[in-house]
Amino acid sequence: MSFEEWERLPRTPGWKWEYYDGCAHVRPNHQYAVTTAAVARRPVNSPCALRRVLPEDEAALLAVYLEAFADDAVFCDYTDEQLLQAARADLRESFGGRRAPLLPASRVALAVEPAGPQLVGAALLSQEGTYGPVLDLLFIRPAWQHRGLATALVSSAMNALHEAGESVLTSCYQLANLPSRAWHRAFGFIERPDLRYAQAYYRYARHELSRRKKSGELTGADCAELHVELTYWHDQVEALQRLVEEQGYEAVTPRLPHW
Repeated sequence: MSFEEWERLPRTPGWKWEYYDGCAHVRPNHQYAVTTAAVARRPVNSPCALRRVLPEDEAALLAVYLEAFADDAVFCDYTDEQLLQAARADLRESFGGRRAPLLPASRVALAVEPAGPQLVGAALLSQEGTYGPVLDLLFIRPAWQHRGLATALVSSAMNALHEAGESVLTSCYQLANLPSRAWHRAFGFIERPDLRYAQAYYRYARHELSRRKKSGELTGADCAELHVELTYWHDQVEALQRLVEEQGYEAVTPRLPHW
């Protein structure tokens, strides 16, 4: 692949794009967005039974985690062994590590399978000192995805938070994980002000406009739409940079995944 061909490749935020040795090298950069949603009572329409999480669920949830994230873009450069180790570590941190204890609002989903009731999904919530309740992990077996189960799990958890007097639920998604981004926005989560996030989407819009101009595939309507997007992210970056000058980087740099 030539450098010119590499420059014409479409790109998406959340990925690291490099060119060396005549090849494109693309991998997740693990950049994330921190989002919040107001806690309120929600209807729970679940395709299977939901209940509170029990300590003994940790072992059974390992298989659910592995299936749920096996084809996830975030883990695309992991070996099977690396994914297994990441799954074990992630669950351990929630059940007994530095993110423990799990909040009572945490939920698991059970489905009746030929072998008996099986865990098919989980919404694990923890408490963080600055943010309060956090949706720490949300994962669903592939066979149960796109059936409203993730929304039902988090809605049930949010109802429990509402009863406990909480007002805000915080969650994160990786920019490379487009389905997660779409789900968060559909549920009602809103991204917190984040300079790196705005810069990533500004770079994307700028590159997409340049790439499509060079390829000759840009129509007048597409060009106008991309200019609107580019202007929006340019203005967002400038506004957040002004906020840095006024309040410092902490005002535009949400931190959560490694707390």
